[in-house]
Amino acid sequence: MKQPFGIRVLRWFAVLASAGIVVSILLAILNIGPHFIGGERVTRSEWLHMAAPLVAVIGYLMASIAYSFAARKPYSRHLVMAIFILVIVYA
Repeated sequence: MKQPFGIRVLRWFAVLASAGIVVSILLAILNIGPHFIGGERVTRSEWLHMAAPLVAVIGYLMASIAYSFAARKPYSRHLVMAIFILVIVYA
């Protein structure tokens, strides 16, 4: 059975988001660009200490979502909900 168009689009968005997250963490490690948390400028070390763990886990979840959409795994919905729960709990 063919996968719905919306799911295929969301899969590619998840791939791009995961790649963007990896790039953002690498840029922070290399101290390139400004670092913001909640719209306020912070130092590199503060960003790496406070925001990078959450961003890394979200990147991992996005890659897992892309895989589960592509492989048609039934747990893909749970991964999507986990991102929202993680952000609420981390806040």
